[in-house]
Amino acid sequence: VAMHADLDLDLCALYELTDGRKGVVQSLGNAFGSLNQPPFIHLDGDDRTGALSTGENMTINLDHKNLLRRVLIFVTIYEGARSFADLHATVTLQPQNGAAVDFSLDECTVPSTVCALALITNNGGDLTVQREARYLVPDRGV
Repeated sequence: VAMHADLDLDLCALYELTDGRKGVVQSLGNAFGSLNQPPFIHLDGDDRTGALSTGENMTINLDHKNLLRRVLIFVTIYEGARSFADLHATVTLQPQNGAAVDFSLDECTVPSTVCALALITNNGGDLTVQREARYLVPDRGV
């Protein structure tokens, strides 16, 4: 949830499959992914206004977890701000089992428009989630 009328945050995922295929799931370019075919990751839409109470949601089909090598969940500022600082935005990771993990994006101290939230890694068939919470300052035009 963000409190800026013109703010557009986008939830995204970089993925690598066990067969070596790599890609991104994001609203940009309508790369919303799929739950029933590779990459088995789906973004449900692009909430450009923040008007949807459910925001943007990403789902990973765990029936195919053996085909996932790793997935990096991240969020970008598409427009409306130059940094996550003072945005009062939150991202929630809801595992299939267990408590939700909230990421407050206010911890940013650099002029960052990209935040790596969590890295999901396949370790012998078990998925491990590692909190990243890293604010990145990409080069201009990236």
